[in-house]
Amino acid sequence: MTDLDIEFEHLYLEAKYQRWSLVPRFLFSYFCFREGYVTTHGKPDWEKARASCRRSTDASISKQVDLIPLVPLDTLVGEIKCLERDDLLSKDTLRNCLDDLLDYVVISKQEWQKMKNLGLEDRMPVNWYQSKTKDRYARLKAIGIPELKV
Repeated sequence: MTDLDIEFEHLYLEAKYQRWSLVPRFLFSYFCFREGYVTTHGKPDWEKARASCRRSTDASISKQVDLIPLVPLDTLVGEIKCLERDDLLSKDTLRNCLDDLLDYVVISKQEWQKMKNLGLEDRMPVNWYQSKTKDRYARLKAIGIPELKV
């Protein structure tokens, strides 16, 4: 069993037993293992993630950037709660949800401030929640970031 499999099992068990407050603690680790952002000792590496994740064009100076989840973690947990509530939670549906919504991006501190000013630091735009498509870039589009670079 790989570290990625272990993190996934943690996430699945916490969701299955509705321990919602514990789910967010495993999300970044799962992301790092999934993307290969690990230290030489096999631990999640936020610095490697920050250096490697896609970024806005304004996020070129490394000291003035923030690594943020593309979809806020509370929103992602809410989506997992919906799967559990609707009796749709399985390992496959959880993995699909994580594959679709769990990603991190690098934005500038000014862009982060714009996001905060719009009240989007820990939520998606209101119309996202009713949308069938769940555009994971909706927060970035709301603050004027049309695309990201690698």
